[in-house]
Amino acid sequence: MSKQSLQYAGEYNLLECFLTTSGSVTIDLAKNNQILEINIFEDIFMNTISGNIVLTDTNNLITELPIIGQELLSLKIQTPGFTEDRSSINFTGKKEFSVFKIGMRTELSKGAQVYELNFISQETLRNERVRVSKSYATDLSTIVEDIMTNDKYIGTTKELFIEPTLGARKIVVPNVHPYFFFKDLLKQSVSIDGSPHYLFFENSDGFHFRSVQDLYKQPAIETFHFSENLPESKGFHRQEQAIIDLTRILQYELQGTNDMLVNTTSGMLGSTSIAHDIYSKNYVTKTYGYFDEFHTNTRVSKSSNPRYSESTDMNGKSIGDYPEARMMVHPISTKGTIDANHMNYAPSKLSEYASTKNSRELEIVTGIVIGMTLPGNTAMRVGNIIELDIPVIGNDHSKTKVDPFYSGNFLVKNLRHQFLQTTRQHFLHMHVVKDSVEESIPTS
Repeated sequence: MSKQSLQYAGEYNLLECFLTTSGSVTIDLAKNNQILEINIFEDIFMNTISGNIVLTDTNNLITELPIIGQELLSLKIQTPGFTEDRSSINFTGKKEFSVFKIGMRTELSKGAQVYELNFISQETLRNERVRVSKSYATDLSTIVEDIMTNDKYIGTTKELFIEPTLGARKIVVPNVHPYFFFKDLLKQSVSIDGSPHYLFFENSDGFHFRSVQDLYKQPAIETFHFSENLPESKGFHRQEQAIIDLTRILQYELQGTNDMLVNTTSGMLGSTSIAHDIYSKNYVTKTYGYFDEFHTNTRVSKSSNPRYSESTDMNGKSIGDYPEARMMVHPISTKGTIDANHMNYAPSKLSEYASTKNSRELEIVTGIVIGMTLPGNTAMRVGNIIELDIPVIGNDHSKTKVDPFYSGNFLVKNLRHQFLQTTRQHFLHMHVVKDSVEESIPTS
Protein backbone atom coordinates (compact mmCIF):
# COMPACT_ATOMS: atom_id res chain seq x y z
CA MET A 1 0.00 0.00 0.00
CA SER A 2 1.27 3.48 -0.83
CA LYS A 3 1.21 6.13 1.87
CA GLN A 4 3.08 8.87 0.02
CA SER A 5 0.01 11.08 -0.41
CA LEU A 6 -0.49 11.42 3.36
CA GLN A 7 0.14 15.05 4.27
CA TYR A 8 -0.14 14.81 8.06
CA ALA A 9 -0.82 12.11 10.62
CA GLY A 10 -4.54 11.80 11.25
CA GLU A 11 -5.60 13.09 7.83
CA TYR A 12 -8.64 11.38 6.33
CA ASN A 13 -10.94 11.60 3.30
CA LEU A 14 -14.68 11.40 3.84
CA LEU A 15 -15.58 9.79 0.53
CA GLU A 16 -19.26 9.15 1.20
CA CYS A 17 -21.83 9.99 3.88
CA PHE A 18 -25.44 9.65 2.75
CA LEU A 19 -28.52 9.51 4.95
CA THR A 20 -31.57 7.79 3.47
CA THR A 21 -34.87 8.35 5.26
CA SER A 22 -37.76 5.92 5.65
CA GLY A 23 -39.44 7.86 2.82
CA SER A 24 -36.49 7.08 0.47
CA VAL A 25 -35.17 10.66 0.53
CA THR A 26 -31.36 10.71 0.37
CA ILE A 27 -29.26 13.65 1.52
CA ASP A 28 -25.49 14.11 1.23
CA LEU A 29 -24.39 15.07 4.74
CA ALA A 30 -20.77 15.68 3.74
CA LYS A 31 -21.64 17.97 0.84
CA ASN A 32 -23.99 20.03 2.97
CA ASN A 33 -21.30 20.59 5.63
CA GLN A 34 -23.59 19.31 8.35
CA ILE A 35 -21.16 16.92 10.05
CA LEU A 36 -19.35 17.93 13.22
CA GLU A 37 -18.06 14.55 14.38
CA ILE A 38 -18.26 10.84 13.58
CA ASN A 39 -17.44 8.08 16.07
CA ILE A 40 -17.20 4.38 15.21
CA PHE A 41 -16.83 1.71 17.92
CA GLU A 42 -15.47 -1.84 17.64
CA ASP A 43 -15.09 -4.33 20.50
CA ILE A 44 -13.79 -7.89 20.53
CA PHE A 45 -16.61 -8.88 22.89
CA MET A 46 -19.37 -7.20 20.85
CA ASN A 47 -21.17 -8.75 17.87
CA THR A 48 -21.84 -5.42 16.21
CA ILE A 49 -20.18 -2.19 15.14
CA SER A 50 -21.85 0.89 16.55
CA GLY A 51 -21.31 4.61 16.38
CA ASN A 52 -22.76 8.08 16.29
CA ILE A 53 -22.68 11.08 14.03
CA VAL A 54 -23.15 14.65 15.31
CA LEU A 55 -24.86 17.02 12.87
CA THR A 56 -25.65 20.70 12.64
CA ASP A 57 -29.03 21.54 11.12
CA THR A 58 -30.08 25.00 9.96
CA ASN A 59 -32.98 23.79 7.80
CA ASN A 60 -34.85 21.79 10.45
CA LEU A 61 -34.35 18.62 8.41
CA ILE A 62 -34.99 16.49 11.45
CA THR A 63 -38.63 17.61 11.30
CA GLU A 64 -39.08 18.31 7.59
CA LEU A 65 -37.74 15.00 6.23
CA PRO A 66 -38.38 13.74 8.98
CA ILE A 67 -35.54 11.92 10.77
CA ILE A 68 -37.19 9.45 13.14
CA GLY A 69 -34.61 6.74 13.85
CA GLN A 70 -35.39 4.46 10.90
CA GLU A 71 -32.80 5.80 8.48
CA LEU A 72 -29.90 4.14 6.66
CA LEU A 73 -26.43 5.67 6.82
CA SER A 74 -23.96 5.03 4.01
CA LEU A 75 -20.41 5.78 5.10
CA LYS A 76 -16.97 5.48 3.50
CA ILE A 77 -13.81 6.95 5.01
CA GLN A 78 -10.21 6.40 3.95
CA THR A 79 -6.76 7.49 5.04
CA PRO A 80 -5.03 9.10 2.02
CA GLY A 81 -2.80 6.60 0.23
CA PHE A 82 -4.38 3.56 1.91
CA THR A 83 -5.82 2.17 -1.31
CA GLU A 84 -6.62 -1.45 -0.40
CA ASP A 85 -10.25 -2.37 0.31
CA ARG A 86 -9.44 -3.49 3.85
CA SER A 87 -7.61 -0.26 4.57
CA SER A 88 -10.78 1.84 4.51
CA ILE A 89 -13.94 2.00 6.56
CA ASN A 90 -16.53 1.10 3.95
CA PHE A 91 -20.19 0.67 4.87
CA THR A 92 -21.91 1.40 1.59
CA GLY A 93 -24.44 -0.48 -0.53
CA LYS A 94 -25.93 -3.42 1.36
CA LYS A 95 -23.50 -2.82 4.23
CA GLU A 96 -25.12 0.46 5.31
CA PHE A 97 -25.62 1.23 8.98
CA SER A 98 -29.06 1.47 10.55
CA VAL A 99 -29.87 4.62 12.51
CA PHE A 100 -31.78 3.36 15.54
CA LYS A 101 -31.95 6.36 17.88
CA ILE A 102 -31.82 10.14 17.93
CA GLY A 103 -29.61 11.07 20.85
CA MET A 104 -28.64 14.48 22.18
CA ARG A 105 -30.54 17.37 20.54
CA THR A 106 -30.03 21.02 21.46
CA GLU A 107 -30.39 24.50 19.98
CA LEU A 108 -27.07 25.89 18.81
CA SER A 109 -28.29 29.38 17.95
CA LYS A 110 -31.42 30.93 16.53
CA GLY A 111 -32.42 28.80 13.56
CA ALA A 112 -29.68 26.21 14.15
CA GLN A 113 -29.59 23.03 16.16
CA VAL A 114 -27.22 20.16 16.90
CA TYR A 115 -28.25 16.55 17.29
CA GLU A 116 -26.73 13.09 17.41
CA LEU A 117 -27.75 10.05 15.40
CA ASN A 118 -26.82 6.67 16.85
CA PHE A 119 -26.25 3.83 14.41
CA ILE A 120 -25.45 0.10 14.42
CA SER A 121 -24.99 -2.67 11.89
CA GLN A 122 -28.20 -3.72 10.15
CA GLU A 123 -27.52 -7.31 11.19
CA THR A 124 -28.01 -6.35 14.84
CA LEU A 125 -31.56 -5.15 14.28
CA ARG A 126 -32.21 -8.17 12.09
CA ASN A 127 -31.02 -10.43 14.92
CA GLU A 128 -33.57 -8.93 17.32
CA ARG A 129 -36.39 -9.40 14.81
CA VAL A 130 -35.94 -13.06 13.87
CA ARG A 131 -35.64 -16.38 15.70
CA VAL A 132 -34.05 -19.67 14.71
CA SER A 133 -36.04 -22.86 15.20
CA LYS A 134 -34.16 -25.55 13.34
CA SER A 135 -32.20 -28.77 13.79
CA TYR A 136 -28.64 -29.23 12.57
CA ALA A 137 -26.36 -32.23 12.19
CA THR A 138 -22.97 -30.80 11.27
CA ASP A 139 -20.00 -28.98 12.78
CA LEU A 140 -20.61 -25.78 14.73
CA SER A 141 -18.72 -23.49 12.34
CA THR A 142 -21.00 -24.57 9.49
CA ILE A 143 -24.04 -23.80 11.64
CA VAL A 144 -22.75 -20.27 12.26
CA GLU A 145 -22.11 -19.75 8.54
CA ASP A 146 -25.61 -20.97 7.63
CA ILE A 147 -27.37 -18.70 10.12
CA MET A 148 -25.28 -15.68 9.15
CA THR A 149 -25.88 -16.07 5.39
CA ASN A 150 -29.42 -17.49 5.38
CA ASP A 151 -31.96 -14.85 4.33
CA LYS A 152 -34.44 -16.31 6.80
CA TYR A 153 -32.12 -15.35 9.65
CA ILE A 154 -29.27 -12.78 9.51
CA GLY A 155 -28.68 -12.82 5.75
CA THR A 156 -25.49 -10.75 5.81
CA THR A 157 -23.50 -9.92 2.68
CA LYS A 158 -20.41 -8.98 4.69
CA GLU A 159 -17.31 -11.14 4.67
CA LEU A 160 -17.19 -13.98 7.21
CA PHE A 161 -14.02 -15.11 8.97
CA ILE A 162 -14.96 -18.47 10.47
CA GLU A 163 -12.40 -20.84 11.92
CA PRO A 164 -13.45 -24.48 11.37
CA THR A 165 -14.56 -26.36 14.48
CA LEU A 166 -13.86 -29.94 15.40
CA GLY A 167 -16.47 -32.70 15.11
CA ALA A 168 -20.06 -32.94 13.94
CA ARG A 169 -22.90 -32.36 16.39
CA LYS A 170 -26.63 -32.83 16.43
CA ILE A 171 -28.19 -29.64 17.71
CA VAL A 172 -31.71 -28.28 17.95
CA VAL A 173 -32.05 -24.50 18.05
CA PRO A 174 -35.08 -23.87 20.29
CA ASN A 175 -36.65 -20.72 18.79
CA VAL A 176 -34.09 -18.17 19.99
CA HIS A 177 -32.43 -15.11 18.47
CA PRO A 178 -29.35 -16.03 16.38
CA TYR A 179 -26.76 -14.17 18.44
CA PHE A 180 -28.17 -15.61 21.67
CA PHE A 181 -27.70 -19.08 20.20
CA PHE A 182 -24.13 -18.20 19.20
CA LYS A 183 -23.33 -17.61 22.88
CA ASP A 184 -24.03 -21.29 23.49
CA LEU A 185 -21.95 -22.32 20.48
CA LEU A 186 -19.00 -20.27 21.74
CA LYS A 187 -18.98 -22.35 24.92
CA GLN A 188 -18.89 -25.62 22.98
CA SER A 189 -16.68 -24.77 19.99
CA VAL A 190 -13.24 -26.33 19.72
CA SER A 191 -10.95 -25.64 16.77
CA ILE A 192 -9.24 -28.31 14.69
CA ASP A 193 -6.04 -27.34 16.53
CA GLY A 194 -7.74 -28.05 19.86
CA SER A 195 -8.40 -24.47 20.98
CA PRO A 196 -11.72 -23.90 22.82
CA HIS A 197 -11.33 -20.12 23.21
CA TYR A 198 -13.74 -18.82 20.57
CA LEU A 199 -15.00 -15.25 20.07
CA PHE A 200 -17.76 -13.82 17.89
CA PHE A 201 -17.36 -10.17 16.94
CA GLU A 202 -17.67 -7.70 14.08
CA ASN A 203 -15.06 -5.27 12.80
CA SER A 204 -14.81 -3.20 9.63
CA ASP A 205 -13.67 -6.24 7.64
CA GLY A 206 -16.68 -8.38 8.55
CA PHE A 207 -17.85 -10.95 11.12
CA HIS A 208 -15.40 -13.18 12.97
CA PHE A 209 -16.09 -16.55 14.62
CA ARG A 210 -12.54 -17.43 15.61
CA SER A 211 -10.43 -18.64 18.51
CA VAL A 212 -8.13 -16.31 20.38
CA GLN A 213 -5.20 -18.42 19.23
CA ASP A 214 -6.15 -17.85 15.59
CA LEU A 215 -5.95 -14.10 16.24
CA TYR A 216 -2.59 -14.52 17.97
CA LYS A 217 -1.15 -16.22 14.88
CA GLN A 218 -1.43 -12.95 12.95
CA PRO A 219 1.77 -10.92 12.56
CA ALA A 220 1.88 -7.47 14.13
CA ILE A 221 0.55 -5.02 11.56
CA GLU A 222 2.61 -2.08 12.86
CA THR A 223 4.94 -0.97 15.66
CA PHE A 224 3.84 2.06 17.68
CA HIS A 225 6.21 4.14 19.80
CA PHE A 226 5.96 6.43 22.79
CA SER A 227 9.10 8.51 22.63
CA GLU A 228 10.60 11.48 20.87
CA ASN A 229 13.53 9.30 19.83
CA LEU A 230 12.26 6.60 17.52
CA PRO A 231 14.69 3.68 17.23
CA GLU A 232 16.83 4.11 14.13
CA SER A 233 16.74 0.38 13.57
CA LYS A 234 13.11 0.73 12.55
CA GLY A 235 14.19 2.86 9.60
CA PHE A 236 11.67 5.62 10.16
CA HIS A 237 14.33 8.31 9.74
CA ARG A 238 14.16 7.62 6.00
CA GLN A 239 10.44 8.18 5.73
CA GLU A 240 8.44 11.32 5.59
CA GLN A 241 7.38 12.96 8.87
CA ALA A 242 3.70 12.12 8.41
CA ILE A 243 4.46 8.42 8.36
CA ILE A 244 6.64 8.71 11.45
CA ASP A 245 3.90 10.56 13.32
CA LEU A 246 1.35 7.95 12.30
CA THR A 247 3.19 5.41 14.47
CA ARG A 248 3.64 7.73 17.45
CA ILE A 249 1.49 7.23 20.56
CA LEU A 250 0.18 10.63 21.66
CA GLN A 251 -0.68 9.51 25.17
CA TYR A 252 -1.21 6.28 27.05
CA GLU A 253 -2.47 5.02 30.39
CA LEU A 254 -1.71 1.73 32.11
CA GLN A 255 -5.19 0.51 32.99
CA GLY A 256 -4.74 -3.17 33.79
CA THR A 257 -2.44 -4.77 36.32
CA ASN A 258 -2.35 -8.06 38.23
CA ASP A 259 -5.27 -7.92 40.68
CA MET A 260 -4.61 -11.00 42.78
CA LEU A 261 -7.97 -10.91 44.58
CA VAL A 262 -10.08 -10.58 41.41
CA ASN A 263 -8.05 -13.12 39.46
CA THR A 264 -8.33 -15.63 42.32
CA THR A 265 -12.05 -15.31 43.00
CA SER A 266 -12.93 -15.29 39.29
CA GLY A 267 -11.12 -18.56 38.68
CA MET A 268 -8.50 -17.21 36.33
CA LEU A 269 -5.66 -18.68 38.40
CA GLY A 270 -7.38 -21.87 39.43
CA SER A 271 -10.81 -23.49 39.34
CA THR A 272 -12.72 -26.76 39.38
CA SER A 273 -15.28 -27.84 36.79
CA ILE A 274 -17.80 -30.50 37.78
CA ALA A 275 -19.80 -32.34 35.12
CA HIS A 276 -22.94 -33.64 36.82
CA ASP A 277 -24.77 -36.43 34.98
CA ILE A 278 -28.42 -36.19 36.04
CA TYR A 279 -29.29 -39.53 34.46
CA SER A 280 -26.61 -41.78 35.91
CA LYS A 281 -26.39 -39.75 39.14
CA ASN A 282 -22.63 -39.34 39.09
CA TYR A 283 -20.14 -36.58 38.38
CA VAL A 284 -16.68 -36.02 36.93
CA THR A 285 -14.34 -33.39 38.33
CA LYS A 286 -11.64 -31.58 36.37
CA THR A 287 -9.26 -29.06 37.92
CA TYR A 288 -7.44 -26.16 36.28
CA GLY A 289 -4.21 -24.44 37.29
CA TYR A 290 -2.79 -21.31 35.70
CA PHE A 291 0.78 -22.57 35.37
CA ASP A 292 -0.15 -26.15 34.44
CA GLU A 293 -1.82 -25.13 31.18
CA PHE A 294 -0.06 -21.84 30.43
CA HIS A 295 1.87 -23.14 27.41
CA THR A 296 -0.93 -25.37 26.12
CA ASN A 297 -2.14 -22.75 23.64
CA THR A 298 -0.59 -19.88 21.69
CA ARG A 299 0.02 -16.62 23.57
CA VAL A 300 0.23 -13.11 22.16
CA SER A 301 3.86 -12.43 23.16
CA LYS A 302 6.73 -13.55 20.98
CA SER A 303 8.47 -14.96 24.05
CA SER A 304 5.56 -16.03 26.24
CA ASN A 305 6.01 -16.08 29.99
CA PRO A 306 3.38 -16.02 32.78
CA ARG A 307 2.70 -12.57 34.19
CA TYR A 308 2.72 -14.08 37.69
CA SER A 309 5.54 -15.71 39.63
CA GLU A 310 5.37 -19.42 40.39
CA SER A 311 6.90 -18.87 43.83
CA THR A 312 5.22 -20.62 46.73
CA ASP A 313 3.38 -19.19 49.73
CA MET A 314 3.60 -20.15 53.40
CA ASN A 315 1.69 -23.35 52.60
CA GLY A 316 4.19 -24.37 49.95
CA LYS A 317 1.73 -23.78 47.11
CA SER A 318 1.83 -21.49 44.08
CA ILE A 319 -1.10 -19.26 43.17
CA GLY A 320 -2.18 -21.84 40.60
CA ASP A 321 -2.46 -24.64 43.16
CA TYR A 322 -5.85 -23.61 44.54
CA PRO A 323 -8.47 -25.16 42.23
CA GLU A 324 -11.22 -24.71 44.81
CA ALA A 325 -11.05 -20.92 44.48
CA ARG A 326 -13.96 -21.20 42.08
CA MET A 327 -16.31 -24.12 41.48
CA MET A 328 -18.36 -24.53 38.28
CA VAL A 329 -21.08 -27.16 37.88
CA HIS A 330 -22.38 -28.22 34.45
CA PRO A 331 -25.35 -30.60 34.08
CA ILE A 332 -24.87 -33.17 31.31
CA SER A 333 -26.44 -36.45 30.25
CA THR A 334 -24.92 -39.60 28.83
CA LYS A 335 -28.22 -41.37 28.21
CA GLY A 336 -31.39 -40.51 26.36
CA THR A 337 -31.69 -38.30 23.30
CA ILE A 338 -31.57 -34.84 24.86
CA ASP A 339 -29.16 -33.49 27.43
CA ALA A 340 -29.85 -31.25 30.38
CA ASN A 341 -29.78 -27.96 28.50
CA HIS A 342 -32.47 -29.23 26.07
CA MET A 343 -30.39 -28.34 23.02
CA ASN A 344 -27.81 -30.99 22.18
CA TYR A 345 -28.53 -34.59 21.32
CA ALA A 346 -24.91 -35.54 22.01
CA PRO A 347 -23.45 -35.02 25.52
CA SER A 348 -22.02 -31.54 25.92
CA LYS A 349 -18.24 -31.12 26.12
CA LEU A 350 -18.56 -27.79 27.91
CA SER A 351 -17.38 -29.15 31.25
CA GLU A 352 -14.08 -30.25 29.72
CA TYR A 353 -13.16 -26.74 28.61
CA ALA A 354 -15.13 -24.49 30.98
CA SER A 355 -12.22 -23.66 33.29
CA THR A 356 -9.67 -22.89 30.58
CA LYS A 357 -12.22 -20.87 28.58
CA ASN A 358 -13.09 -18.88 31.68
CA SER A 359 -9.44 -18.23 32.46
CA ARG A 360 -8.51 -17.17 28.93
CA GLU A 361 -11.46 -14.78 28.66
CA LEU A 362 -10.54 -13.18 31.98
CA GLU A 363 -6.94 -12.80 30.81
CA ILE A 364 -8.21 -10.65 27.94
CA VAL A 365 -10.51 -8.65 30.22
CA THR A 366 -8.14 -8.20 33.17
CA GLY A 367 -4.75 -8.74 31.56
CA ILE A 368 -2.08 -6.14 30.99
CA VAL A 369 -4.28 -3.43 29.48
CA ILE A 370 -3.09 -0.14 27.99
CA GLY A 371 -5.39 2.65 26.87
CA MET A 372 -3.90 4.94 24.25
CA THR A 373 -4.60 7.70 21.79
CA LEU A 374 -2.75 8.06 18.51
CA PRO A 375 -3.25 9.65 15.10
CA GLY A 376 -5.93 7.68 13.31
CA ASN A 377 -5.74 5.44 10.28
CA THR A 378 -8.63 3.58 8.71
CA ALA A 379 -6.71 0.29 8.41
CA MET A 380 -6.83 -0.44 12.14
CA ARG A 381 -9.25 -3.14 13.28
CA VAL A 382 -10.23 -4.67 16.57
CA GLY A 383 -8.66 -8.14 16.69
CA ASN A 384 -5.41 -6.90 15.10
CA ILE A 385 -2.04 -7.62 16.66
CA ILE A 386 0.19 -4.59 17.13
CA GLU A 387 3.63 -4.11 18.65
CA LEU A 388 4.32 -1.43 21.26
CA ASP A 389 7.64 0.22 21.99
CA ILE A 390 7.26 1.96 25.36
CA PRO A 391 10.38 3.10 27.24
CA VAL A 392 11.18 2.33 30.85
CA ILE A 393 10.06 5.10 33.21
CA GLY A 394 12.53 6.65 35.66
CA ASN A 395 15.71 5.19 34.22
CA ASP A 396 18.83 6.78 32.76
CA HIS A 397 18.15 4.80 29.60
CA SER A 398 14.42 5.61 29.54
CA LYS A 399 14.58 6.91 25.98
CA THR A 400 16.17 3.80 24.57
CA LYS A 401 15.34 0.82 26.80
CA VAL A 402 11.85 -0.61 26.36
CA ASP A 403 9.66 -1.72 29.26
CA PRO A 404 9.42 -5.55 29.16
CA PHE A 405 5.94 -5.50 30.70
CA TYR A 406 4.36 -2.82 28.54
CA SER A 407 6.10 -3.45 25.22
CA GLY A 408 5.92 -6.25 22.69
CA ASN A 409 2.86 -7.73 20.99
CA PHE A 410 -0.64 -6.73 22.08
CA LEU A 411 -4.15 -7.63 20.94
CA VAL A 412 -6.45 -4.72 20.04
CA LYS A 413 -9.38 -5.32 22.41
CA ASN A 414 -11.56 -2.32 21.54
CA LEU A 415 -11.22 0.93 19.66
CA ARG A 416 -12.98 4.14 18.72
CA HIS A 417 -12.39 5.98 15.47
CA GLN A 418 -13.01 9.67 16.09
CA PHE A 419 -13.35 11.90 13.01
CA LEU A 420 -13.49 15.64 13.68
CA GLN A 421 -14.85 17.15 10.51
CA THR A 422 -14.24 20.79 11.41
CA THR A 423 -10.48 20.24 11.84
CA ARG A 424 -10.20 17.25 9.45
CA GLN A 425 -8.46 15.25 12.16
CA HIS A 426 -8.78 11.52 12.80
CA PHE A 427 -7.88 10.14 16.25
CA LEU A 428 -7.76 6.50 17.28
CA HIS A 429 -8.59 5.61 20.88
CA MET A 430 -7.71 2.01 21.71
CA HIS A 431 -7.45 -0.49 24.53
CA VAL A 432 -4.89 -3.20 23.88
CA VAL A 433 -4.13 -6.24 26.04
CA LYS A 434 -1.52 -8.96 26.46
CA ASP A 435 -1.82 -12.22 28.40
CA SER A 436 1.90 -12.85 28.88
CA VAL A 437 5.21 -11.01 29.24
CA GLU A 438 8.43 -11.06 27.27
CA GLU A 439 10.69 -11.80 30.28
CA SER A 440 10.08 -14.42 32.96
CA ILE A 441 9.13 -13.33 36.47
CA PRO A 442 11.75 -14.28 39.09
CA THR A 443 10.86 -17.17 41.39
CA SER A 444 12.28 -17.34 44.88
